[in-house]
Amino acid sequence: MSAAADPAEEKDAKDEVRWRFKPRQLDITWGGDSQYWKMPEEGTDGPAELLKVVWLEISGSTPKPLPKGKRYALSFKISMTDYYPVWRTYPVYMLAKVGKKGTSNWEKIYLEDMRVGNIVEIPSKKLRFDVPDKAKDTMLYIRTL
Repeated sequence: MSAAADPAEEKDAKDEVRWRFKPRQLDITWGGDSQYWKMPEEGTDGPAELLKVVWLEISGSTPKPLPKGKRYALSFKISMTDYYPVWRTYPVYMLAKVGKKGTSNWEKIYLEDMRVGNIVEIPSKKLRFDVPDKAKDTMLYIRTL
């Protein structure tokens, strides 16, 4: 697993809060094993590089609760330097859950259409979720499988 740290809170032009997670701020399965992952240097914005495809699982959560009564979208930016045949066959699942006991919203993503070397945002703003006004736990939990 990678080292844990709080994601940076950013404001966009519309003065909306956005969370930016760097690779070392997420729990990446086998992220500490240099035969599978090349992790960026601490304190840098570099990407995590998957060296061998075995199992892709990444998870994390916001360090502060999300405001109630709002709608959100979740996405990841990835780039592929090599196009392994496994990405043509198997999907990646991306999940967002508000609260530990909340219901997961998910999106099945096939990476087969991605171009080598391009940065692509997945799932292309399709994974949306609401934080109910009556929610007791409004922490966001994310996971890819």
